[in-house]
Amino acid sequence: LQNRIYWAVIYYRAMSDVEEKKDVDRQYVWLIRYGLTEFSLVEGVGPYDSDIHPVEGVAHAQAVADKLCNSTPKPDVVYADPFLRCTHTGHIIASTVQAPLKIEEGLTEWQTPSLLVGPKGAMTHPRTAEDHKKRFDTIDLTYSSLNPAEEGKAGAPNFEESVEDLKIRCSATLDKIFGAMDTPQNAAIVSHAPCNQMMALYLAGQDTNLV
Repeated sequence: LQNRIYWAVIYYRAMSDVEEKKDVDRQYVWLIRYGLTEFSLVEGVGPYDSDIHPVEGVAHAQAVADKLCNSTPKPDVVYADPFLRCTHTGHIIASTVQAPLKIEEGLTEWQTPSLLVGPKGAMTHPRTAEDHKKRFDTIDLTYSSLNPAEEGKAGAPNFEESVEDLKIRCSATLDKIFGAMDTPQNAAIVSHAPCNQMMALYLAGQDTNLV
């Protein structure tokens, strides 16, 4: 399970002059990788938008969902990247913990050719939230992505991203997600390994260099 989906609890501390804070003042963030895919992704070849495996992938996602459902506190909201494997994993978690699923473009796959462009040069684009809603009823269509792809905009997903671009995009996405909350919410975030690494390091206040 840990080889496919890892989850981490990181305290997202609201800015305060108070040195010691109680648990009630903390936001819990779980960073989750999608379940085992139905078809293995081969860099530079694809497929880049596979669903999770109908048996093993679903079991992986459900195991994490059950773990979160039994945690204290539970996630109040689930965010997922629009690629199918992330959205499906997010849906399983959201339905189990009974939280809304919000599709956030800022969590999308690392915008690099080996993870998006096929042998014939075709670019893979994920489905929209509206398309996903036909299958996954936990999706909140009232939510609009806070960090959508926008050509030339710093901090937004733009092809082709360097490591530095990815770092900036992931930190900007988290700032937008948490900055938009009227009240603090505990969040489960389903994304990809490179993005999760960057977000974990950013939340921990460490240097965001991919290893």
